[in-house]
Amino acid sequence: MPLTLRHVSFGLLFLLSVSTLQAKESDYKQPVSIDSGSQQAEMNENKATFLQDVVITQGSIIIHADKVVVLRHTKGDDEMIATGRPATFFQILDNGKPVNASASELRYQLKDRLVTLTGKAELKQNDNQVNGDVIRYDIQKQQMIAQSSGKGSRVKTIFLPQEIDEFNKAGKP
Repeated sequence: MPLTLRHVSFGLLFLLSVSTLQAKESDYKQPVSIDSGSQQAEMNENKATFLQDVVITQGSIIIHADKVVVLRHTKGDDEMIATGRPATFFQILDNGKPVNASASELRYQLKDRLVTLTGKAELKQNDNQVNGDVIRYDIQKQQMIAQSSGKGSRVKTIFLPQEIDEFNKAGKP
């Protein structure tokens, strides 16, 4: 199917909706809290593993997973690798609207504020939804990249008709 102006408009609509959303800066000043059924630590490797219905919170950020591995690196670029069926990420933005994401694996790099979703990845903002094999969501820059594995899979984006109409009306003189 050839790319049309309408397809470009849909893509621009989603990019505009992503770029106008701002993550709650106050979230990153909050402590990270991890609640789980069990945990084990490997002190020599600066690694902790949390199991059984893991819930991570930091301000409005909430991550749910079956298992989370926390890696503390010497440079302060700590990361959390959450796995589940699916693992989920939730955050309320400064404008009061939520961001929801889910995947088989969710990698959250705290210092870089980067969330990488792998395996049946899904990201919802406002009423728009993107699905792909891998989604990289840069919270700080408000940038999203979705990719397919190329083996017959595709990236899929869904827009609600109301938002498409509002975008089309805004572009008319």
